[in-house]
Amino acid sequence: MRTLFSLRTLIGLGALALFAAVALGLFALTSGGSGSGAAETRNIEMIAVVSGVQADEGWSTSSGETVGAATVSLDDGRTVSIPEGTPGEITCADLATPQSCVMLADTLGSAVVWFALVPADSSRGGRYLTLPGLVDMRAGGEYGVLENGWVIRLATPTERTCENDPGNLRDFIDSFGGDGSQSVLDLIDDQIVEVVCN
Repeated sequence: MRTLFSLRTLIGLGALALFAAVALGLFALTSGGSGSGAAETRNIEMIAVVSGVQADEGWSTSSGETVGAATVSLDDGRTVSIPEGTPGEITCADLATPQSCVMLADTLGSAVVWFALVPADSSRGGRYLTLPGLVDMRAGGEYGVLENGWVIRLATPTERTCENDPGNLRDFIDSFGGDGSQSVLDLIDDQIVEVVCN
């Protein structure tokens, strides 16, 4: 009777299994994963000043998701529902005062899949919001990636304010990106209009 698996066949199968395990391990290490430390990318498609919030008692975020539900009224007339369990962050402490918060959201149609409620920037007259610096560009410079992972449309051209202006936006990002600069978001045009060196 002939042996089903020869020693040579078993060694070949073992080598193949070892190769697959190594390849899977390398993919897990290089794909980012949750331990990479990089900010999760959020495509910000909704930007508006908040004119009112009607929320369940104790509405907040815990472990990156909402506890309770809320309805947010925006200055452009839209009303946005945020059900319990929606991923997001709330850094604006004064939800009761109109125009004191700005909502930025990643949406799927009219549904919010992730949101941030941040304090309005009163030092800029309520029209502009100061955000973290750019770290990259996408779609041929149509969108900018902020240090916190938010992806927001860029104005054409995007003004660069710095003593030593490197010339173009790509060079600016390479020289001053991330914590070396800040981005200025126009709340009427919903785009980054300026980057400023720190």
